[in-house]
Amino acid sequence: MSKLLRVIIVEDSEDDALLTVLALEDGGYDPVYERVEDAGAMRKALSDKPWDVILCDYQMPQFNGLAAIAVLKETGIDIPLIIVSGAVGEETAVECMRLGACDYIMKGNLTRLVSAVERELKDAESRLQRKRAELALKESEQRLKDIIFNIADWVWEVDGNGIYTYSSQKGYELFGEPDRDIIGKSPFDFMPPDEAKRVSKIFYDSIASKAPIKDLENCNISRNGEIIYLLTNGVPILDGDGNLKGYRGVDKDITERKLAEEQLVKTLESLRRSYGTTIQVMVSAVETRDPYTSGHQKRSADLAISIAMEMGLSTDILESIRMAGPIHDIGKLSIPAEILSRPSKLSEIEYSLVKEHARTGFEILKDVESPWPLAEIVYQHHERMDGSGYPRNLKGNGILMEARILAVADVVEAMSSHRPYRPALGINAALEEIENNKETLYDTDVADACLRLFREKGFQIANA
Repeated sequence: MSKLLRVIIVEDSEDDALLTVLALEDGGYDPVYERVEDAGAMRKALSDKPWDVILCDYQMPQFNGLAAIAVLKETGIDIPLIIVSGAVGEETAVECMRLGACDYIMKGNLTRLVSAVERELKDAESRLQRKRAELALKESEQRLKDIIFNIADWVWEVDGNGIYTYSSQKGYELFGEPDRDIIGKSPFDFMPPDEAKRVSKIFYDSIASKAPIKDLENCNISRNGEIIYLLTNGVPILDGDGNLKGYRGVDKDITERKLAEEQLVKTLESLRRSYGTTIQVMVSAVETRDPYTSGHQKRSADLAISIAMEMGLSTDILESIRMAGPIHDIGKLSIPAEILSRPSKLSEIEYSLVKEHARTGFEILKDVESPWPLAEIVYQHHERMDGSGYPRNLKGNGILMEARILAVADVVEAMSSHRPYRPALGINAALEEIENNKETLYDTDVADACLRLFREKGFQIANA
């Protein structure tokens, strides 16, 4: 099958143009061509359509090969131009090639025309692919620069001695004025002496073993003396032989969270016997530690209260749920924040730590003076009717009614909300879970009340 070839023929002789076309056809091409005789016609042809090659006579009454080369250069279009002429001296041919022609063919010997065209088409395709790759690389580099410049975290690189060789803009913003010198310094130059000693040991141990740096919390001091807490993660940079060249990493500014945690610990200690105030502080504490479930406790509590009202339970139970619901995950204060916010499946050990939050919540609340069994409700909110829950495998009536209600509300809210390790499953999936497992996992009366709220009375979980 003939190959389509789009050709501009710069030629004043129609007969010579036809001979050129016949030579291309004999070589297996199906030429679609336009013959032009002057600069204006050539410019118009170039602007009207895409072309594969230009075959150009050298000398014509109104035009010549050198002028045609100049016109092509003006457009900036990358199309191979081959001189096809009856008589071209060697000096003229060399000049044409120097100015941009790809080859020259004598009209009396067109046998080389097809091979020359094929070669130039391949070269043109290679140039096109190379330009596309270069453009893609430039766009990728610019995209990366834009991301790094605008990212909220600090991107950095150090050499094998721990000396900064690169810092994104965020680093300069963290430590003070934009011209603050970071390159040439080490991370420990920005830390208090004791902290520098602690962190440098961890860092150089990592260098010695070429190990990643994972979730390393560290304290720093800005140029104006402010304390900055950072969470450092880094990976080794290795050369082709596996030798360590340095580290590349990201620091997250956790100053606000750390200061909030410190303040919350102090506040919890001073207000633990004032349960009303303490509960609100505890809610803030948990949500500070686990931002991905911010509002989860309040939404679960609101749903639990609505279920209890739907069941017609006493005011005492309603108030008990109202106080315990917003703090049912208080035990998560003991779980490392990086585990709570990890966007991937937890290991068995990490999941075991998470499951301890019910027991830890009980330990936190057991000495809080209250007219309601807050500690026990928190302790039991992951127990299940068939004894398959945790942490004590309680069954049936051995579980407080408030905890049974909170268990259902907790599951519905959690499944219908986003989590760092999965997207929201949706309210329908949550209700199916409750319906399919009532009597076994969930109290039947509680489950039925919950299903009525959503399916018959239009209840919706409010946004945090």
